[in-house]
Amino acid sequence: MKKLALAATVALGLTAFGAGPATAVELGATPTDTAPEEANQTSAHSAAGDDDSEGSATSTDHALALKYAVMTPLEVTQGKGIEYTIDGLKAGDVVTPILNAEEREEVTVKKDGAFDGSVVADEKPEAPGNISFLVNVERDGKSLNEYQTDIGIIEGDRGEYNDGTLLVDPEPETNDTVLSTDGINLTMVNCSADDDVRFRAFKKNKNGQTKVWEKSQLTGKDKSASVRFVADSSKDLWGKYVITAECGDLDDSAPLTVYIDN
Repeated sequence: MKKLALAATVALGLTAFGAGPATAVELGATPTDTAPEEANQTSAHSAAGDDDSEGSATSTDHALALKYAVMTPLEVTQGKGIEYTIDGLKAGDVVTPILNAEEREEVTVKKDGAFDGSVVADEKPEAPGNISFLVNVERDGKSLNEYQTDIGIIEGDRGEYNDGTLLVDPEPETNDTVLSTDGINLTMVNCSADDDVRFRAFKKNKNGQTKVWEKSQLTGKDKSASVRFVADSSKDLWGKYVITAECGDLDDSAPLTVYIDN
């Protein structure tokens, strides 16, 4: 398993990244898998100790995820710009992105499932900083949800990523309040088109590590998949985690530390 290429947020410590209302992911009842004790094991399927009762893992519907939560001024103003995914939509839903309070052209969803969209900024934003991004979704003429987040803007070059690289944004350390409200953004980049990407979260415990969350998503034309991991605030979330992602014969992992929000 190759070493994770961490996003630039690790160095900059950007913590303004957030999301609008999303269904919480339960970190609860009967686990089905275990993960390697360390993130640099050869396979995400390796076992480590006995399963511990952490609870059922469920996926998040209607959650907004960004392909890159950290971008450069040039990236948000050229090409596809800001690329995003919303899970659980239906054909006929109407998606309207709003960038820096400016409403953009609405898009009608063509098929059920995850919707991939993009929006380009008209002017280069200042760096370092953040730009506001909202997405409104309507179904049958009524508001379904509004998602709000920020994109961190950095100076210089974010760099290129190897095939099958897992990105964790905004950073690999967070507190339990953020994990249960904003959540963390996970993206697997540089896979193959139409790959089924499997994201999983494992929490360390006295018996090793136990799977507490899982979600799969197909890659789009951009050969990436993005999801959001939001946890149930009624659970004890603090501790050490390993996040893994697999697409085809590629896999990657990243550590996540969750501390108590004082």
